[in-house]
Amino acid sequence: MPEKRCAHRVPVQLPACYRSPGATIEGTITDLSRLGMFLEADFLDSPGSAGVVEVTLPGTAQPLFLRGQIVRAATGSQGGMGIRFQVLPDDVRRPLANFMMEASYRALA
Repeated sequence: MPEKRCAHRVPVQLPACYRSPGATIEGTITDLSRLGMFLEADFLDSPGSAGVVEVTLPGTAQPLFLRGQIVRAATGSQGGMGIRFQVLPDDVRRPLANFMMEASYRALA
């Protein structure tokens, strides 16, 4: 089956917290792209739900708040939520992009 993703994904392990009007869920971001992320978690919110993922990148003190919408909820051993980013402001997009570039370089080494 051909890959349907249109953005390169970077494998990561970042603790994060997803919040929506209906849920607060602790989990781990296991991959990132410029368009979204996968948040591995024991509990899930419903596809279509909009929320904010709070994550603190390594080496930084201030958390980033990533607004997005759940596009996929997966159960099982690798359970979690595929979250597509909504428009990210520059002060969030830039540090996230820099982190992703560094993580990509580390993965190649």
